Amino acid sequence: MNLGLNPLSRKDLLLRGGVALVAIGASPTLLSACGGSGSSGSTAALSTAGGDGKVGGSIDFLSWEGYDTPDAIKPWSEQNGVKINASYIGTHDDIQAKILAADGSTGFDLTTYYQGYKPLYAELGILDALDPEKIPNIKNLFPYFQGDVGNFWVDADGTRTGVPWTFGGIGITWDDVALPGGLTSWYDLLDPKFKGKIGAVDDPTGNIALVSRILKMEPDKINRDTDLPKIKDFMSQLLAQTKGVSASYGDMTNLVVSGEAVACWMGWAAMNSFAADAGNNNVKTAIPKEGGYGFCDAFAIPITVDNPDTAYSWINNILEPKINAEVADYLVGATPVEQSVPLLGESTAALYPYEDIDAFLENIPFYNNPPIESDEFMTAKEWLETWTELKANAGS
Repeated sequence: MNLGLNPLSRKDLLLRGGVALVAIGASPTLLSACGGSGSSGSTAALSTAGGDGKVGGSIDFLSWEGYDTPDAIKPWSEQNGVKINASYIGTHDDIQAKILAADGSTGFDLTTYYQGYKPLYAELGILDALDPEKIPNIKNLFPYFQGDVGNFWVDADGTRTGVPWTFGGIGITWDDVALPGGLTSWYDLLDPKFKGKIGAVDDPTGNIALVSRILKMEPDKINRDTDLPKIKDFMSQLLAQTKGVSASYGDMTNLVVSGEAVACWMGWAAMNSFAADAGNNNVKTAIPKEGGYGFCDAFAIPITVDNPDTAYSWINNILEPKINAEVADYLVGATPVEQSVPLLGESTAALYPYEDIDAFLENIPFYNNPPIESDEFMTAKEWLETWTELKANAGS
């Protein structure tokens, strides 16, 4: 069953390509690439919140490999006697497919979702309504992530279906030696002097979100006749500046580290850290004047749950400040937990402007994916076909 785009999470994109340490000729494991200086064993008070306190037994986890945060979750699972049965997905669409196909013997207790999928998941009815009183650590989130912005986590009627636990933003990434001070506009990437020197990545959902932001559109409201031609024109110009599209953010980082690319469309702050691990401390990321876009993953309890108390406790534990700081260091991402910020490793903390988080979030809005079906707007399938066509002509 394929009900939408197949966007890979930032974690999965890293896993697919890895980050070759060009400078020293080695390939790191995910943990060595992502671990910040603050990623040590947890010393946080472990959560036992969840329903009437019956936490334990088995929990069936469905998401990306790594999103079960094996090191950060281990003290909680050992204290509560929880056995984690993880099923890893290959694309985000595996989530709804597996939940819809589940029976009594193959149910899932916990999953995650990228915020752009919320309209589809609401339509399919695959997420349980959450009881916020069973997740008291929601109070630890920045106010933005506690609220109902965009109805990504809280429906218009007040029903909560998700709890944000990691997020990030997309801007321009560049080598500050090759481009001192970087670039201030997305349109700077189209300068003829950068022909063959711009990086791009094979992330269909990310690309439509970013180009929509630049052209003042919304990915789920793209008019086929008037908007899509403008998107194709901009993307064709941009991709002509590349030598091709990288399979992963790890591969795109390699281009910057090796000097083959001086700047990247769809740059990600975590690439700064990946490049530093590869021996290049001059890679930086910033949001251009037109703005960027944001991505956020939320924990959710699917309708197949049979161990809800333990699922609630897991979610609550992830929102403990020390735990979420460890998670952010591990994923090289941003933390939505306010008290986690001073606990982050130095390199991870430097990636995002927590001192003015509201302004930052305003500059990297979260979007919905294109609709699955629509008579009026471009659908997910139509965009994927368009992206495949554009990608095939990249570098020409």
